[in-house]
Amino acid sequence: MTREREWFPRSDVPQIGQRLRDRREAVGLTQCELARQLGVGESTYVHWERGRLPGSVAEGMVRALEAALQVPQGWLLDHEVLPLPEPVLDAANAQASQRGCDGLPTRISRARCRELGPHARRLREELGLSVAEVTQACGVSRPTLLQWEGGAFPKTLTADRLRAWARALLLAPEQLLALPAPHPGVHDGRWRVVIEAETLEAAIHRVAQCLATRGRNLLRPGQPLDKRARRNADLLAHRYGIGSHRGPLVDVAVSYGMAATELRKTVARLITRSAQFAFEIPVLDVVVTAGGLSSATAIADDRVRDLLGPSLSMERAAAFAGEILSRRIAGADPRMGGGPRTAPR
Repeated sequence: MTREREWFPRSDVPQIGQRLRDRREAVGLTQCELARQLGVGESTYVHWERGRLPGSVAEGMVRALEAALQVPQGWLLDHEVLPLPEPVLDAANAQASQRGCDGLPTRISRARCRELGPHARRLREELGLSVAEVTQACGVSRPTLLQWEGGAFPKTLTADRLRAWARALLLAPEQLLALPAPHPGVHDGRWRVVIEAETLEAAIHRVAQCLATRGRNLLRPGQPLDKRARRNADLLAHRYGIGSHRGPLVDVAVSYGMAATELRKTVARLITRSAQFAFEIPVLDVVVTAGGLSSATAIADDRVRDLLGPSLSMERAAAFAGEILSRRIAGADPRMGGGPRTAPR
């Protein structure tokens, strides 16, 4: 009877892991490429090579491994060290050994790095980012980044370092390597930021956070805002009638220990800063199309109400569009939306 599973004795597991690694390297496959051929996750296969195999594996998986590694059937569990045929290195395997799962070279040559460094510096300057901000985002020291930007690399640049550098510049790795293209997220000197949200209220919150951090929250989206940025984002959102606070904006400022003068300067500074960004908010376009933001009866439309969010009014939505996006909404109250960028009263 054909067995359905192969059992791995615990004492043999380290030897099996080492055997897998040695033969994979001889065949010229990366861990990622072999995992893909087997239909398992890369992390799962990495565990196998490190000797963290399960107690048993499907017999078909063992046969697939042996076929991919170009070894005789039964080799993986054989206690004898048998001579193996020379591996056949085809073009696909040779290419896989030089590239990772995302198609990036595992290492970037020094010659390419000399061009890449100054290009990355220009991209950083287009975004208006400091050296310190990029070093923090990509996890390298200031001297290291300055060396990179000068095109000086003590060693070739690894794919992991390239990914981190690109992420710190709000790029995909292939975009960073696309010399000498300008930054795709900057147009006419302004950051292009797409705000995806189900409601306009949620979109306003995200815009407020972006302005409160000067866009730096985009570098590390998982990191919480600091106390000051969180306060400023709350104040700007409350200007449009949304947030956890109730009552006049000045009362919210008092709860933060701010004087009225400081409040006005803070909100005015955030509104002025919005000119540095080109916000694209798809849900706003849907709201405008569905309700026009101009008809008093449109709010009764359940769809428009759902798009706005639970707290946002039509008038406040128009005020946000005018002040932050410089977008006048036809038919909206000119005192609430579409006017010039001014300090709050």
